[in-house]
Amino acid sequence: MFRVLSIILILSILIFLIIFKRSLIIKFFSKKKIELYNNVQETQAKISSSPLKKKFPFTNDIQVYSHSERIFLKRKMESLFKGSKEDKLKALKIAKDLSDKSTLPILRMGLKDMDSDIVEISADLIDKFK
Repeated sequence: MFRVLSIILILSILIFLIIFKRSLIIKFFSKKKIELYNNVQETQAKISSSPLKKKFPFTNDIQVYSHSERIFLKRKMESLFKGSKEDKLKALKIAKDLSDKSTLPILRMGLKDMDSDIVEISADLIDKFK
């Protein structure tokens, strides 16, 4: 009887933590991603200062987004794409920053747009996924 009560108590505590402390758990795991990103940045800095820079070019514009940030940016991109040309260009800039395959439906909408600038930028971004 005591074992069953202890198991029920432990499960209820775990459920409570998952429900009410979800943001703290997500922050804990995202810190590990940020640490990994910082290690990559340090490695890139070492390589860029060495003579190997010409053999192994790196771009320093890598951005790490959390899952919730990606969802927010995708929704913002979808709403911006329904607006004017400037809004569509902002949406394409977000798509470029995300560089995620989930942005392909919006980029395909950009291919069907009437403005040639938006079509060209969308085609360039889609071409990067091939």
